[in-house]
Amino acid sequence: MGIENMSAAELDQRFHDEYAVKMIRSGRLTTLVAALLTFAPPLYLWFGLGLRPEWSQILAGWGIILSSYLLIYIFEPLGYYPAMGTTGLYIGYLSGNVPSVRLPAMLSAQLATNAEAGTKRGEVVGVIAMGVSVFTNLFFVTLAAISGVYILEILPPFVINAFDFCLPAILGGVLAQYWKKQKLFVPVIFVLCLVIEYLPLPMASLIKFPLAILLSLVLGYVFYQHEKKKAA
Repeated sequence: MGIENMSAAELDQRFHDEYAVKMIRSGRLTTLVAALLTFAPPLYLWFGLGLRPEWSQILAGWGIILSSYLLIYIFEPLGYYPAMGTTGLYIGYLSGNVPSVRLPAMLSAQLATNAEAGTKRGEVVGVIAMGVSVFTNLFFVTLAAISGVYILEILPPFVINAFDFCLPAILGGVLAQYWKKQKLFVPVIFVLCLVIEYLPLPMASLIKFPLAILLSLVLGYVFYQHEKKKAA
C-alpha cells in the first residue's frame, strides 16, 4: 500500500518500526563507542607515556567540567529536541557544532522543502541535511587543517576579525527563519535573553543558559495556549 493511502496511525507505526527504532539503536551504539573512545588519549598518556597526574588534579578537573556542563547536559537537549528530534540529537552530539552548523543545515533544508520542524517529515529531511553537513564539514575542516595556516597568513586583518561574527550571523539567520512563523515570540524571547545575559546573576556561567531555556519553554507554552484559545 502506498504512503498516500495510509492513515495517520499507520504512518506513525511505519515511521516507528522502519525508522525510529533503527536510528535509536544505531545512535546508542555510535555514541557509546564515541564516549569510550574519548578515554583513549588520556589512557595512552597514562599507560603509554607514563604521564600520570595526581588524583587531586584529576578530581579538580572533573569538578570544573561538572560545574560547567552539568546543567547544560540537562537543559541543552531540551532546547534542541523540538527542532532536531531524537536522531538529530544523536548526530549533533556525535559530530558537534550543533548551533553553528548542524541546526542551521537542518533548518535550511526544512525551509527549502517546506517540511515543518517538529514533524516526522521535517525530522527526516533535517537528518539527511545534518548527515550531509557532517561530510561537508569533515572535508573542509581537513582542508583547512592542511592549508589553513598558509591561508590565514595572507588574509588581511579585517577578514580575520570578521570570523568573530560568524556564529552571531548564523544564529541571526536562525532567528529570522523562526520570526516568519512567530512574529511576537521571537523578539520577546530575544530581548529577555539579552536581559538575562547582562543581569549580574550569581553563578552566572551556570545559571544563564538553563534560565534562558526554561524561560523560552514557559513563554512558548504561554504563547501556544494563547493561540489555541484564539483558534477556538
